[in-house]
Amino acid sequence: MKKCLACTVLAVLLCLGILCACGHAPASQEGGADGSQQQASPTQTDLESTSSSNATDGSSSATAQQQSPDTRAADFAVDPTRKDWNFEAPATKTVYLTFDDGPSENTQRVLDVLDRYGIKATFFVTGMHPDYFPMIAKCHEAGHTIGMHTYTHDYDKVYASVDAYWNDLNQIADVVRSQIGYVPCFIRFPGGSSNTISANYTKGIMTELAQEVQDAGYQYYDWDASCGDGAEHTADELVEASMADTSYGYKSIVFLMHDGVAKESTVEALPRIIEYFKQEGYEFAPIDRSTCVPHHGIGN
Repeated sequence: MKKCLACTVLAVLLCLGILCACGHAPASQEGGADGSQQQASPTQTDLESTSSSNATDGSSSATAQQQSPDTRAADFAVDPTRKDWNFEAPATKTVYLTFDDGPSENTQRVLDVLDRYGIKATFFVTGMHPDYFPMIAKCHEAGHTIGMHTYTHDYDKVYASVDAYWNDLNQIADVVRSQIGYVPCFIRFPGGSSNTISANYTKGIMTELAQEVQDAGYQYYDWDASCGDGAEHTADELVEASMADTSYGYKSIVFLMHDGVAKESTVEALPRIIEYFKQEGYEFAPIDRSTCVPHHGIGN
């Protein structure tokens, strides 16, 4: 009887020992490991408030963002005091895939291809398709960079005046802030800074805007190469254009593509374009503040 009692006591002690040894494993259940019960800084509070509101518009990341605010906000948010832009090519051959005109029904298909190859890219978004705004958050959560391409992408509205451009840019800034918690510093002008169609609406507007956006803490990114418009060309034509347009041996290539409506050919061509760059020895990266900034010659 005494022997059985001793065994029982020993078994209990062993169980207690096991429980103590595993005591750190369920820390996340208590909230200590992820900081969810700690006092947040003002920046974190703002981000968490925005993330919480995203739950009502289809974003599934509110809880994750509340527990672990994205550190990109501190580096990528527009800041007029920061002028640390890079205009030098990287040491290694790097291509920055950039997608304009989304989000749309094609954005998820683009994400699927990028995910299959383990590639991060950049999305210059618009407000043309509000039903797909949650895709902005989804792209961001997947590790891609979010930039802004104006809300309407309507040239006669965007370039009607300098004030009209800023009003349009501020509209898409509000949308992006609601999705990712901050306004990014990366922008792309409709038609690029070299477009001349803006002269039909306001003479000299691109010259003025190019300086104003940088003074305000933004940086505009044109492109070094493009595969063409996926709404006007077949996938084969886009791939051929990519090869022709990237044969100059650039170390850094900001490559223009599209994920907007009717850009199915871009999605179809994307795997072959990625394979082409890989064969040419390029690495892939999303735009950040260290990316070599491509500026076209301003045409208006």
